[in-house]
Amino acid sequence: MTTDGVQVLKVFGREYSFRAPPSQDALLQEATALLQRHLADSQRQFPNATGDKLLVLTALNLCVPLLQQNEQMHDVERRIAASVARITQQLDAQG
Repeated sequence: MTTDGVQVLKVFGREYSFRAPPSQDALLQEATALLQRHLADSQRQFPNATGDKLLVLTALNLCVPLLQQNEQMHDVERRIAASVARITQQLDAQG
């Protein structure tokens, strides 16, 4: 929900208000829905955890794939840089 540029999102039964541009409405709604799904998964996994603990566990579970993705991206960048260096070296040798 948006009121005068203020976003109000409900996560785990609590409302959070903050300023965000209207262009971010759909993205924030999608992010909220994703977070809610992950929170529900965490709640099934850890039924005795409190709300705050569930939020932290969910945040950590969301961070792990991001870190793995980042590591994979750096690996791809290194391989591309090595390929470019080899191509450049071959072109220099020909020229």
